[in-house]
Amino acid sequence: MSTINAAYEATATLPDGRLLYLRAIRPDDREKLREGFFKLSKTSVRDRFFSIKRDLTPEELTYFTEVDFLRHVAVVAELQVGSERSPVGVGRFVASQERPDHSEMAITVIDEMQGKGIGKILLTHLIDGARDLGIRHLDATVLAQNNRMSKLLRKTGLPLETRLEDGVRILSLSL
Repeated sequence: MSTINAAYEATATLPDGRLLYLRAIRPDDREKLREGFFKLSKTSVRDRFFSIKRDLTPEELTYFTEVDFLRHVAVVAELQVGSERSPVGVGRFVASQERPDHSEMAITVIDEMQGKGIGKILLTHLIDGARDLGIRHLDATVLAQNNRMSKLLRKTGLPLETRLEDGVRILSLSL
């Protein structure tokens, strides 16, 4: 059983001392996820979706927020803003149909919070959750110019395989 399930909650301290709240994504996060999408720059949208998108479709919102925590795991990172918590990032992995010990992973952090340690914290929690499910490789498919994900995965110190195919970089982190 994964440590990341529908009741998952954790906290971590950012390098600047602020507390980051982590929790399982929920179906009622649809609107917050959509609002967060609008906080992404065109570059961040392109890096995540490989094209410029103006909005998330209802089907995408369902896919991103209604996960089973067995084959599809997603964690929301939030910061306290006044009396409420505001989402600043999401990390997820989805098990491969063809290779059961591999999962495709993605991490998205709103632009104003990039470079503050949120991606690293999300990745650490995804690695732990993936290991608990018997996943041995977290794979990330990124545009060739997206160096942020390569750098983030390298910083783990875990073995990382990289290959380039048609302008797309495939990164495979061995757990």
